[in-house]
Amino acid sequence: MIKNKVVHDFISIALQSGGWMELDRLYLENQVIALVGPVNEEEEIEEETQIKSSKELVQELLLVAEKNELIDLKNFEEKAELNAKLMSFLTPPPSVVNALFSQHYDTSEKEATDYFYLMNLTNGYVNEENNQYKSETLDDYSFIIQSKKWQSTSEFTMCPYCFESEGHGKVENTNKRLIRMNLKGESWGFYYHPKPLLREHSIFTPENHQPLVMNRQLQETMLQLVDVYPHYFVSLDPEVIKLSPHGFLYGGDNQMPLALADNNFMFDIPGFVTVEASLVNWPTSVIRLKTTSKKNLMNALEYVTLKWQQYSYPSLDIIAKDEDGKDLHSVLPVFRKEEDAYIVEMILQDASSEFSRSKAYEAIIHEDAYPVDQLGVINLKQDVEINETNLAVITENMAKQSIFRRPQDGQKAFLRFIDTL
Repeated sequence: MIKNKVVHDFISIALQSGGWMELDRLYLENQVIALVGPVNEEEEIEEETQIKSSKELVQELLLVAEKNELIDLKNFEEKAELNAKLMSFLTPPPSVVNALFSQHYDTSEKEATDYFYLMNLTNGYVNEENNQYKSETLDDYSFIIQSKKWQSTSEFTMCPYCFESEGHGKVENTNKRLIRMNLKGESWGFYYHPKPLLREHSIFTPENHQPLVMNRQLQETMLQLVDVYPHYFVSLDPEVIKLSPHGFLYGGDNQMPLALADNNFMFDIPGFVTVEASLVNWPTSVIRLKTTSKKNLMNALEYVTLKWQQYSYPSLDIIAKDEDGKDLHSVLPVFRKEEDAYIVEMILQDASSEFSRSKAYEAIIHEDAYPVDQLGVINLKQDVEINETNLAVITENMAKQSIFRRPQDGQKAFLRFIDTL
């Protein structure tokens, strides 16, 4: 068969996406040529030959379009728009994506998310390209440290968390797809973050455009999500949840560094005999709760949170309320599953300046990278190198943010707090 190999291979990937059938091949070839212009080089196509990646093929098609004077590749907006149009052939409509996801989910939850994530990688919606990526041990704690390089268009888009953003615009959301879910009687959507800060960075958002309130009902929704996706963790950004007009949760692969950290002190919480409680061997102050009972986990979480909100230890600058009576203490919960057990890592937070991020750390960290750094995934600005100087800044910042300092006095103070339980 004599065909242009780039166009032929690109259409083959489109057919594999599930949105088209072999009968559509000629139609799709004509649609691609209408976008990029005539292609001249033809060769004998052997179906067994290896196909390049979708990104490689699209780059070649963009060069064809430039050769035909249809775009200027130096114009980022033009290039991004044509790239999105081409990638749309690799993106089935929402109804098909949800149907295929459901079919895969019947086999396993992971097979379903693997399908969905691969689709998002293939169509370029998720940009996983890093400049640098390293696993580092800082003061005996394991971290993932990466430097990101992203480009964005100036395209105006609606609220990114609204369902109406699916397919909206010419570039940013053209190939965005949401998986629909019913959580505790409410309509929610699930999609992958286009600029991931961690492995399989997921966004979970309610259909209603409204803020989320940090309460037991929301935490129960988070716990339901780890039932739906037991290989993911679910958490939230406490700063964003206060400010965002459309609330959302985030998650990802539950094998992040914090989850892999060992327990370093086990203790009992009176009244919660089925709940395993421990301090975590981690640079910041973290309590881990584990049980097979959702209700017991939620009750224990609620109890420990209330105790922390009321706790003060003035000699270590730990004060529960500011001068105006405003609460300074909160908990950042990270929910996940381990076989039949439910786990929550409670990252203790103190809003006073004593425990805020250091200026040196803020100068090197990516502005969107909070609070995944608390989970052990550090995202640096794209021009920041992973070197000894910056690793020292990260280490010093984590020590500053640890409410109960790691030296002996701090650890003793942490145990005194545990005694109040």
